Amino acid sequence: ELYASQLFLQRGCSLATYNSYFLISWLLRCRRSAVSPLSLPALQLQPLLLLTASRRRADNMDIEDLKPPDLTRGPRCDDEVVPKHKRTARFKPRTECNAPSFLPETKRVYVRTFGCAHNASDSEYMAGVLAAEGYDVSANSNDAASADAWVINSCTVKDPSQAAFVKEARQAMAEGKGVVVAGCVPQGDRGLVKRKPGKAPPLLDGVSSIGVKQLGRVGEAVAASLRGEVFHALGQGPLPSLELPKQRKEALVEIVPLSTGCLGACTYCKTRHARGKLGSYAPEAIEKRIANALDEGVAEVWLSSEDTGAYGIDLQTSLSALLLRLIPVLEKRPFASLRVGMTNPPYVLDQLDTLAEVMEHPQIYAFLHVPVQSGSNEVLGATRMNREYTVQDFEKVVNRLQEKVDGGVTIMTDVICGFPGETEEDFEETYQLVERHSFHLMNISQFYSRPGTPAAKMKRVPTKDVKARSRRLTQLAATFRPYSELVGVVEACASCGEVADGGKRLVAHTKRYVKVLVPFDERLVGARFDVRITAAHRWHVD
Repeated sequence: ELYASQLFLQRGCSLATYNSYFLISWLLRCRRSAVSPLSLPALQLQPLLLLTASRRRADNMDIEDLKPPDLTRGPRCDDEVVPKHKRTARFKPRTECNAPSFLPETKRVYVRTFGCAHNASDSEYMAGVLAAEGYDVSANSNDAASADAWVINSCTVKDPSQAAFVKEARQAMAEGKGVVVAGCVPQGDRGLVKRKPGKAPPLLDGVSSIGVKQLGRVGEAVAASLRGEVFHALGQGPLPSLELPKQRKEALVEIVPLSTGCLGACTYCKTRHARGKLGSYAPEAIEKRIANALDEGVAEVWLSSEDTGAYGIDLQTSLSALLLRLIPVLEKRPFASLRVGMTNPPYVLDQLDTLAEVMEHPQIYAFLHVPVQSGSNEVLGATRMNREYTVQDFEKVVNRLQEKVDGGVTIMTDVICGFPGETEEDFEETYQLVERHSFHLMNISQFYSRPGTPAAKMKRVPTKDVKARSRRLTQLAATFRPYSELVGVVEACASCGEVADGGKRLVAHTKRYVKVLVPFDERLVGARFDVRITAAHRWHVD
């Protein structure tokens, strides 16, 4: 591959000769990896563009704005890219070119992920694309120091997660790494990474960036960053293919995104700015992805989305229809389990009976993450959060599933303390809601103002009051003992290899997704087995 590049760049060989050498190198790579070339997606024959792209970091040019080179002419130099709008510009042949070349097999890339399960899936796809191109890819933080490049996948939900992302990106730059940032932060706030004429340099000036719909182009961004260039691909387009190569962080867990974006317009959320409106994958594509993953030995499938309950509305289908379609896929592989991801109340209200039916299936966890955010209809209303449901709607979801599913379901929820305008009376309603349901799992967070959102312009609750409310709710949640009745009971559970206590114990989950810790035994990894519960704690059982 390197020889072909040198032939093309320095000796002016034909494109046919270049591609011949390049394809031979790909076949050799497949042979080394013991995989069939036909089992992997067709390679993007992108090195020609990469090797002739501009090296000048200061150019900071979008790849969407670049004109592809005229491949019928001779060798090119590395400053021969021109903006699309300059239609009269032409490439000028040079007699030599100093574009650096390297073999991906000689480079290590560290992939770091912030945020939700959807982000984790995106990172696994990017890792898979990079590994297919030959890079040594790792998601282990122990490999960060030795990596040549970092791909950092960001989350824009809260200030702390974005601040941590920015800190790590700047740290990698200071260490001389090639840096590619991805995810919701650069997609929703391009000014953080892209230069604007007449403006001060962006906070992350010099990094390359990949948008949430451009996962398949991460190889271009990494290659550019390793050459000291800047590459941006933040444009919109079709959903990334579910058939992209994937390198799972957890070998036995497959995270499948059902869709991207949502139908809501919450006043405090910036994710909508990045992910956009709802765009669902076809049921056939999801079914195929899950079937292939299970055939590869995956033991657990997580369905992920910004709002799984809204899945399929844009395709005239639904989450419940998809789940019914997936049951035969699971039944052909009796070792497999499936977990449904987070859903907001509005779009599952008319699907509750089917959801309850599906959750009674032995291979589908009786677990659902349903954020409530506040126990006050005033706070949830259009002039505050604009959540498009009431507390009564939320309780209908919870109560109906608890009644319909044999043995009940585990409900996980989220609460924001101190949303702008929240009074003591509003918070008391939230406190009473949490106390009434004694949620097994709950994310409690203080309100964080996100720039560019309507909530950022609202009058804030004093910080001391926000902290006091958060502390009080946390103390209430700590008093719950949801698993006490399980002591002495024999429960069927499954493990996917997650460990705790420094590897001394294995993590498993029951049908209701209760966390069970058992002494580590390699034979139990990826297996289903029965356990007798001997002790119950706040967040898990032994």
